[in-house]
Amino acid sequence: MSRENLPEQSRGFPAARRPAGGVERSQGAAVPAAHEAGSLGFIEGPDRFHWWAELSNDVKAYIERKVGPAVEWWADWHERERDRPYAVVLGTNGLAVTTPKVNQQGQRTQTVHVDAFVPSSLKHAVVQQLPTRPRTRLLSRGKGEQPPAAPQLELTSYMRGVLGNLPLEAQQRLQTPFLGSQPIKHYRSYYYGNEEDLNLWLYLAGDRTVTFASGHRTLPAGADPKHAAWHLVCYQADIAR
Repeated sequence: MSRENLPEQSRGFPAARRPAGGVERSQGAAVPAAHEAGSLGFIEGPDRFHWWAELSNDVKAYIERKVGPAVEWWADWHERERDRPYAVVLGTNGLAVTTPKVNQQGQRTQTVHVDAFVPSSLKHAVVQQLPTRPRTRLLSRGKGEQPPAAPQLELTSYMRGVLGNLPLEAQQRLQTPFLGSQPIKHYRSYYYGNEEDLNLWLYLAGDRTVTFASGHRTLPAGADPKHAAWHLVCYQADIAR
C-alpha cells in the first residue's frame, strides 16, 4: 500500500470499465453473519459527480497511474470536513481512497491511500434479488440441526446496517474473505437516491483482500427492505504484498 499528499482541486470524472472473470463462492463451513437492514437516512445534496469535480487533475491522474482505469468509483463530502471531498476508486490494478488534509503550509491537500492488486486478480460476480422472491439462507442444514453462531466482523453498527440492506449472497461474498486470520483494516459505503430508487457502493479491505459491491435497488413505497429488487456486481481482488 502507499500514500501520497496531493493538492486538492479540478474537473472530469473516470470512465467505468468492468474486468473479465468471476468470483467463486466460498465452499467452506464458515458463513458470515447476516445483518439486519439498517435505516438509510437521506439528505439533499450534490451527487458524486459534483464532489469528483472538486478534486484536482493531479489527484485524478495520480489515482489512475496507481490503480489503472476505473471500474467503479464514488466521491462525496468527507464526514470530518463537509465542504471538502473524498473519493474511492476501484481500478483494474488497485483500490484508491483519498482523504482531505491540510499540510504544514496550510494548503488543502488529498492523501491517497492505495491498495495495489496482484495482477489479474480482480474478479466479479453478478448478484440479483427479485422483489417477489423472499430471502433464503445460503446453506441448508439437517432437520432439527441448530446452526453455529455466525462470526461477527469488526464493523460499526452503521456499516452492518448498510450491509443488511443487501441480498444475503452479496453479504456473504463481501464478508467471507475476512472470517479467518485477516481482519478488516478499512471500509466505506456510499449511496445516493431515495428509499424507492437507490444506487449504492461499498468496500471492505484487509491486508490480503479487497471486496467491493456496487448496484441499484428498487423498493415499493413503505415496503420492508428485504423485499427490494437488487442488481449488484460484487468484486474481489488479492492485495499485492
